[in-house]
Amino acid sequence: MSYILEHTTLGFCWWDLPAAIILILVIVVVAWKHHDMKQQERELEDQISALYANDTVPLDKAKR
Repeated sequence: MSYILEHTTLGFCWWDLPAAIILILVIVVVAWKHHDMKQQERELEDQISALYANDTVPLDKAKR
């Protein structure tokens, strides 16, 4: 079996497995950070909306 892997053009180098594992880990970490950042963005938007909820001017007062 090792002969087939070492002497074929589609075979893998022994560095391919650690590189693939690291690539998968990087993709998972980036997706996790992106999810956390989006969740934090939604929370901050909710806080800003709650902060400015009572600062709106009704339209009938604005026309006068």
